[in-house]
Amino acid sequence: MPTAWDEIRDLIDARHTDTLVSRLLTLDADERELVAGSLREHVALRRDDLADPDWEEIGEVGWTPPAELLRLAGAATLGAVGAVAAWVNRRDLQSWYGFSARPHFGAPGPMVRLFGHRPAAWQADLAVRLAARLRGPADPGAPLALAMLRHTRAEPPAHDPLVLAWISDGALRPADPLFPALLPRIFEAEGAGRLLREAPTDPLIRAADRGVLLDGCVRRFLRGGPLHDLRFFVRLHEALDPAADEVVARRLDYLRLLPAAPGLVAELALRRVRHLDHPDPADVVEAVEGLVFRAEVKLARAGLSWLDETVRASPALADDLAGALVLGFQHASYEVQGRAAQLVLKHRARFGGEAGERIRDGLPALPPSLVARLNPHLLSGPTPLKR
Repeated sequence: MPTAWDEIRDLIDARHTDTLVSRLLTLDADERELVAGSLREHVALRRDDLADPDWEEIGEVGWTPPAELLRLAGAATLGAVGAVAAWVNRRDLQSWYGFSARPHFGAPGPMVRLFGHRPAAWQADLAVRLAARLRGPADPGAPLALAMLRHTRAEPPAHDPLVLAWISDGALRPADPLFPALLPRIFEAEGAGRLLREAPTDPLIRAADRGVLLDGCVRRFLRGGPLHDLRFFVRLHEALDPAADEVVARRLDYLRLLPAAPGLVAELALRRVRHLDHPDPADVVEAVEGLVFRAEVKLARAGLSWLDETVRASPALADDLAGALVLGFQHASYEVQGRAAQLVLKHRARFGGEAGERIRDGLPALPPSLVARLNPHLLSGPTPLKR
């Protein structure tokens, strides 16, 4: 009399996928144990067949690779969740033919159907384990891991490759059950920006909370990294077009971007903080110094222009801004050095004794031609900067 294993083996050999899945679902505990115990030896015996299938059969309607059928059988009969997670990710059960040029597993639907008869906690545990095993966006196990997370609604593990796999699966769909949990993680996962570089921003803005998106963008900018990893988040931030009150709530973070963020990001931050009403004087000093410190001439000059405007509007801040002028003296660009020297002459009557000392001590960083232009004015005249 045929055993349960004989039945399952015959169904695998006959490529009867639907019938195989249906029979697997009806196995009792003893039958599952028998099949599970026979599978590993059967895979070893058929290793050559799995690696080199009958190519005349490929392409027939309903044809399923034998490796995938064995994978289904193990998924249905192995008991421990760890053993199942390892089995369904076995490299020797991947396929090299069909819909992908890369090794892959079959569509996750039949597998999810098999797992649906396990206890809910077991399924959730498996979903998390499968997700945590992923190694990148093209991981062959990604379709099943994502399908199980959607099926179980389990909390996805904090795992960057999972986020990348989700993005590659066609992320940013608000109807996706994983959208609420994984959306905030696109701002943290390394490599997410590169995968999203062509993604539209409008659907995201319509579906997600503005505060979450703005905080995510600014947080991502603060993390730094290559510009090609940040371009999507720059586009998203500019599409959000934060209002003044939203900028004020994040002003310290915008200020932190000015000294060291990539130029495109620093320009974005400058546009947002430059014309805020009633800025804190300490914030202005920090911002100006951060800009003048930068190597880019455009940004350094923007900082000096802000300094000029501030001193004209609030002469009492001149002494606080003297340090930014000294930074300008030290800049690699002669243009920036010249502009800083010009502003010293323009506002020299507003600098007190201590600020004057700082400026004079910084003169050696300037080219001799600029020092020669400054010295006569700093050491003489109606309001000399005296030692």
